[in-house]
Amino acid sequence: MSREVIVHCRKIRKAFGGLIALDDADLLVHRGEIHGLLGENGAGKSTLMNILYGLYTPDAGSIFLRGRNVKFSSPFDSIRLGIGMVHQVSTLVDEFTAVENIMLGTRGQKYALPLARERKSIAALAADFGLPFALDVKTGKLPAGVKQKIEIVRALYRGATLLILDEPTTSLVESEFQQLLASLQAFVAKGVTVIFITHKIREVMEACGAVTVLRKGRVQATLAKQEMSKEKLVKLMFMEKDIHVTESALPRVDPPPARRSPAPVLEARNLVTLGGESSPGLKKVSFRVYGGEILGVAAVSGNGEKEIARCMIRPDRLDGGDILIDGQSIRGCSTLKVFSRGLFYTPEDRIGEGILNEGSIKENILLGHHAEARFMRKFRLLDWKEAGRAARRAIAEYTIHTPDEELPIRRLSGGNIQKTIMARAFVSPLRVLVTHNPTSGLDISTVEFVFRKLIDLRGRQGAVLWVNEDLDELMIVCDRIAVLHRGELKKIFRREEFDKYTIGVMMIGG
Repeated sequence: MSREVIVHCRKIRKAFGGLIALDDADLLVHRGEIHGLLGENGAGKSTLMNILYGLYTPDAGSIFLRGRNVKFSSPFDSIRLGIGMVHQVSTLVDEFTAVENIMLGTRGQKYALPLARERKSIAALAADFGLPFALDVKTGKLPAGVKQKIEIVRALYRGATLLILDEPTTSLVESEFQQLLASLQAFVAKGVTVIFITHKIREVMEACGAVTVLRKGRVQATLAKQEMSKEKLVKLMFMEKDIHVTESALPRVDPPPARRSPAPVLEARNLVTLGGESSPGLKKVSFRVYGGEILGVAAVSGNGEKEIARCMIRPDRLDGGDILIDGQSIRGCSTLKVFSRGLFYTPEDRIGEGILNEGSIKENILLGHHAEARFMRKFRLLDWKEAGRAARRAIAEYTIHTPDEELPIRRLSGGNIQKTIMARAFVSPLRVLVTHNPTSGLDISTVEFVFRKLIDLRGRQGAVLWVNEDLDELMIVCDRIAVLHRGELKKIFRREEFDKYTIGVMMIGG
């Protein structure tokens, strides 16, 4: 018995200037399935879905929704026909509550939204799909996983029967992914069809009943669940690249034995930061990172991991304790002064903290390096020619998909923005790299590249402090792992002591 086709995208083409994002791409999605859309960064996944949602207009091709040829001039058209989309970056208004955000844009009374009347139906909808959250808390104070739940419920509240999730697990820890998976299965049971955009092979194999693989804007194949294997999906995504994967579908790398420096390069002494509504702060956290070493900080989101990363570049905001680079204190130093001491930082929030959204790739590559002598001309004017050369080298080395360095960075895919941020960190020689979830949003090929960049810096006697919620990644690359819970450093494990269960239990307070 044939299944009903919900969506048929036929020979979709889309170019942005000289960059071809989609080239005759076809997609067939059946009713009541979780359909994966898999591909490396810049493969065209988000572009294809933004066309289906009405954000972009295709240059050529057709879209059929339940057998009817449709054209969208805006997301309003797609929403009206039962399509909902949850984007990589939250679109919630931080100063509004969950209920206010969900009802925003819907039809209300003359001067107000009927919040009290609709509150119960929103709560019931969230509970029905296994997506509970606090209804009356301002969303700016909520973690990424809860914001995502609100955005999904908003799409369902608007009547979505086809739900597009764009990289939904980028900011989720493993337990949150399992909760999301249970909710997706509840969606399907209630007749909702899901398109699940991801670059993570393990998630496709676990969550999806079918998958379409894109590469450089072209569809390579569509596979049913019984046809999927890690090796086949890697081959379809990368073709000529030879990538070996672990059981958790991460790239397999083998770091050489560590050659630690006699003295620490980075030292934290009794760090204290005051907590707030979304964080417990830090409670006398101390550790050392030696040259030739990668120290991982494993923590579930909201346990002080952001403070550890941020205080390294804003030591002037410490409430107590000290930070030393090569034995000299940097407490009270500005961020630019810290950078001049050979420490660089890649933030977790790539959009909010990592880039100038309206700036070019070249301008973003220059951020944090703009005061260096190599980028200065007479009268302290910036040398834009040298900045352009540095940007072009970074684009080539990190395979950032762009026609040139002048492209506004907001035009890049999320993964290519992340690659630009990582490339910026290595523009100049480093003593210390502090990096927070650096592989977030990256495909397996680029994850391997980042792993090898960290290992290469370690081999040149650099020190790496890697804050991450993905324990599997830390166990592949790190020499030691420090566990942080509720702002306290519980224990530091040596490589020979690594045990996923033991460390995982400690991360959640066990």
